[in-house]
Amino acid sequence: GIDMAVFVQDTLHMAERGSYYEGSVKIDGDFLVPPRTEFWKDIVVSGNIYLCPESHVKGNVTCKGGVICRGCVIEGDLIAEDGELRICDGASVHRIISTGDVYLRKDVISSEVRGNNILVMGKIQCGKLMGKNTRVVSGEY
Repeated sequence: GIDMAVFVQDTLHMAERGSYYEGSVKIDGDFLVPPRTEFWKDIVVSGNIYLCPESHVKGNVTCKGGVICRGCVIEGDLIAEDGELRICDGASVHRIISTGDVYLRKDVISSEVRGNNILVMGKIQCGKLMGKNTRVVSGEY
């Protein structure tokens, strides 16, 4: 298969809608990924990643921070620096390892979450939660 185009605007890189990437993807800047994009290997982003709904990554994702939208699947590890990380409803990530703050919304699935401050909003399915401060807020958001 052919790798699809990545469009650049300032430091924001945008994946082409409806594309899939067989090789690893390395982005210098921020990366906006449209819904239902498939990555067969790793994504390495120097800035923030915005993984739109129902995208699927078979490898690891390395970034500064970002947003993993609802229904996304990351089969490998999500490794973030000190940027803010938001994991939205029903996203599934094997392990989340961050030195920054992590926000987990309802129905997130992960075997392990490490972060500075971890805020859990709603009921999640997580194995280990390891944060300097971990707070669970119940109720609807």
